[in-house]
Formats: sequence, C-alpha cells, structure tokens
Amino acid sequence: MTLVVKHKPMWWAFETGQIVAGLEPFIKQRSIERQAYTSTEKFPTKGDKAIRSQSIRGRMELQGLYVPAAAKWLSDLRAELTAFPEGKHDDQVDALGLVGQLMDRYVPGFVPKKPDNEKWPGYSPMYDSEKIDSWRTL
Repeated sequence: MTLVVKHKPMWWAFETGQIVAGLEPFIKQRSIERQAYTSTEKFPTKGDKAIRSQSIRGRMELQGLYVPAAAKWLSDLRAELTAFPEGKHDDQVDALGLVGQLMDRYVPGFVPKKPDNEKWPGYSPMYDSEKIDSWRTL
C-alpha cells in the first residue's frame, strides 16, 4: 500500500486464485487503514508460468526489455530469464509474465499542466460575454 500512496496509480491488478482467496480481505483492510485508495482489477490465472510469460516474451523480442544497466539485480534477472523454465528460481519470470498480460491496459503517464492565472481555477463564465465575477454558476 505504500507504493499506492506514493505513486497514486489509476488501478492495481492481481491474479485470481491464491491472492484473492488468501490475501484480498487483508489488502482491502490495509488500504482503508492507509487511505491508499485505487481501483483494483482481477484477472484470471491462465495456464502455467511458461504460457503466462508468452506475452512479455513477444514484447521483449520485438522491443527489448529496458532495465538500468548498473542495477545490482541485473545479473540475477538475466540468469533467471535464461534458465527458465528449467531453472530453480522463477519468481521474476512470473512477475514479468503478469506485467506482459497487462501491457495492453497501460496508459502513459503525464504531468498535468499548471493552470493559467485564473481568478477562479476550474470555473468559467456561463456565457462567453459574461464576466468572471458574475453571480451565476452552473
């Protein structure tokens, strides 16, 4: 919930199955306690990890995967990706697979424009010829 408070995402998604069955009540309670409100979307678990990772695999083949070159975890990620599905660890592959399943729902972020020096930001006159300090409102 700390990341929801910090980054204020439009929505948060999680797989149905173990998360919903075991953690959803605690997630809801904690989000209320922390006032970390965001829309949640559940999506079904489909197949095994190899099948779920196909969408991110295709994107990586077309566009690559951009990661910080100096990241301390990069060698671990590379080792896990190249060893999958025969490797001992596959949590990072699983997380990337989930990201790949949601890529078509992402919306690019933007920085809102600063409002002009309006007398009443967000309000406008009822008619174009009307003065801003009019008593009429909608």
